[in-house]
Amino acid sequence: MTTTRAIRCGTLFDATGAAPLKNAHVVVTDGRVAAVGPAATTPIPPSAEVLDLSDRFVMPGLIDCHSHASIVPGIGNQLAQLCRPPVPQALAATANLRRDLAAGTTTMRLMGEEHFLDVDLRDAIEAGIVPGPRLLIATRGLAANNAHGRALAGFDGVDEVRRAARENLRRGAAHVKIFVTGGVSSPGAMPTGSGYTREEIRAAVEEADRAGTYAAAHAHGGPGLRLAVEEGVGTVEHGALATDEDIALMIERRVWLVCTFAIFMHPTGIEQGDRHRPAIMEKVRQARRIVADTFPRHLASGVRFACGTDSMHGLMPFELQTLTRFGVTPSDALLAGTRWAAEACRIDDQVGTIQPGKRADLIALDGDPLKDMAALERVSLVMKDGVVYDGAPGVRHDAAHEG
Repeated sequence: MTTTRAIRCGTLFDATGAAPLKNAHVVVTDGRVAAVGPAATTPIPPSAEVLDLSDRFVMPGLIDCHSHASIVPGIGNQLAQLCRPPVPQALAATANLRRDLAAGTTTMRLMGEEHFLDVDLRDAIEAGIVPGPRLLIATRGLAANNAHGRALAGFDGVDEVRRAARENLRRGAAHVKIFVTGGVSSPGAMPTGSGYTREEIRAAVEEADRAGTYAAAHAHGGPGLRLAVEEGVGTVEHGALATDEDIALMIERRVWLVCTFAIFMHPTGIEQGDRHRPAIMEKVRQARRIVADTFPRHLASGVRFACGTDSMHGLMPFELQTLTRFGVTPSDALLAGTRWAAEACRIDDQVGTIQPGKRADLIALDGDPLKDMAALERVSLVMKDGVVYDGAPGVRHDAAHEG
C-alpha cells in the first residue's frame, strides 16, 4: 500500500547548493522524496497526510561520519568500554543511538565495535526493533598489537591485516577502518608516526578496494597520516596534528578530512571521563592548542571535509558550530553535516540532500541555523525513510506503525 506525506516547510534548506526556499513543499511517497519545490508549483496530492512545519526550518537529516555506538567518552577509559561483554555493549549502544536519532542524526558511520556488535545493531534498526540512525558499519577496527585502538584483538603483518579486513567485509562491513597513528584518548605521547608499515596499510586499502569500498584511517598527522594518504585511503579521521603539507597532500589525492571536535573540546568528553589521568589531559590541551591554531587555515584550504562526533552522542550540532567558530560559513557547515558527509561516506546517491528519488531523511528546527547555529540544538521533528520520530527520543509516530 502506497503511503504519501506532504510537508509544508517554512524554510527549506535542501543542501543542493540552491538558496533556502521560503514556503516550500516536500512530497514523500513510500519513504522516498517524490517532489520538492515552491508551494505554488508543488501541489499536495489529495490523499496525502500533511505535516505542517510552516513555522520551522527544514533540512536534510544530519550524517555523523565518525562514531562508536557503544562508547560514552564522558565515562572514561574508552578502550575498556569497547572490551565489555556483548550484552552491556548492546544496552549502552541502544540508548546512545536513540539519543543520536532524537538530536537529528539520521545516518551514522560507525568506526569500530567489538563482538561484531554493529552488524546486529544495523540489522535491528533496519528491522524496526530498536530506533536509531541508519548505520554504515566497520565492524572491528584494525590496529597493531602495540598501537592505539587495539581492543580485543590486534592484527600484525600484511597477512593478518588482509585476513582481518576480509573477515570484516564478509561479516558486512561497509568500509575498512585502520588505526594508523596514536590518539588523544590513550596515555603516552601523541605520536604522528605509524603503527603500521606502508605494506600493511596498502593491504587494508587493497582489500577494501577489491570489495568495492574504501579504507578510513585514524590518523592525526605526520608520517603516519602521509603514509595512509599515499597508499590511497578514502578518509582521514581526526587529523588534529595535520600540517599544511599534510593537508596539501590530502587535497592532491582528494582525501576527505573527517573532523571530530567534541570529544576533546566539549566539557563532557575526554575532559570529563579522563580528567584524573594527567598524560591524557595534557594531550587534550595540546590538541586544543594546535587545532585552534591550524584548523581555521585547514578548513579554508580547499580540503574536502565533513564531521563526526566520535561517540559524543547527540552532539552533531556542536561539531557544526565549531566549524563556524573556525571560520566556516553557516551554509557550508550545514553542508558538512549533510551533502558533503554523504559524499565522504559514498552514499550521496541515497541521502544528504532533499531531492526526488532520495531517501526521505529530514529534520525540522525551531529557528534558522543560517542566522543562529544554536538552532541546530532545537530539533522538533526527525524523519528517516519517511517515518517520523518525535516526542521522547526515538519514539516513532507513523500511521502504519500505530496500526
